[in-house]
Amino acid sequence: MLRMELQFYALFMTVLSGIGVGLLFDLLRAVRRFLRPGPLLAALGDLLFWGAATAMVGTGLFLGNWGEYRFYVLVGLLTGLVLHFALASPAVLWLADRLLHAVAWALKVLWELAMRLIWFPLQAVAAVLWRLGRGLGTWLGRRLRGPYRWLRLRYLLARRRLRRAWRRWFRGPKT
Repeated sequence: MLRMELQFYALFMTVLSGIGVGLLFDLLRAVRRFLRPGPLLAALGDLLFWGAATAMVGTGLFLGNWGEYRFYVLVGLLTGLVLHFALASPAVLWLADRLLHAVAWALKVLWELAMRLIWFPLQAVAAVLWRLGRGLGTWLGRRLRGPYRWLRLRYLLARRRLRRAWRRWFRGPKT
């Protein structure tokens, strides 16, 4: 039989583990409300929750009563859960909701800052390069218009001569 203070310590650790599991569950609820995940991400969140809850209860059980599982462990966990949900759950949900909104706002501000520092200068450089490219194309077009017209005229004249020669050779002379 354990001394009374060790029994109280073991019960206190199990109650504390129950409160921790309740806190973890409230955080999961707040994240789900904020993100509205699909079924796959919800299942992944559940898996992470149960892994963290198992680790938390196992650590509390190991630290509180050296890993022995007795009836008072279940009573302590349930007492901690009931205490958390009765006294602290609304405040934790409100605080987690505000914290998630603040983090989302900070990420939005950082994203906009990155856009202004990186994306908008890149757009300006692209616009300058586009204008330079258009100007170079216009300049080259003006310079090459004369030779192009001369070559096109030579091509059209040669094509006309070949058609006439073709008609003369294969159709015979006109009578």
